[in-house]
Amino acid sequence: MTAPAGLVDRRARGPRSQTWCSAQLRAMALWPRLDRRALTRCGCDPARIANYVSHRTRLPAKAIEKILTQE
Repeated sequence: MTAPAGLVDRRARGPRSQTWCSAQLRAMALWPRLDRRALTRCGCDPARIANYVSHRTRLPAKAIEKILTQE
């Protein structure tokens, strides 16, 4: 069953329906208990992701940002 025009089917939303950038994937691999919704709000900006993660670890944000942007 499809949703009427203008309405969004909530079952279609979630982490599987969005694309994740490499910084988000690396953050989830290193810190698996991160909140996916909060990580999504950071976008693909490594500085914002590092700031979010730094509140949950002892590492400074600059060190986390370097970890996330390594190739």
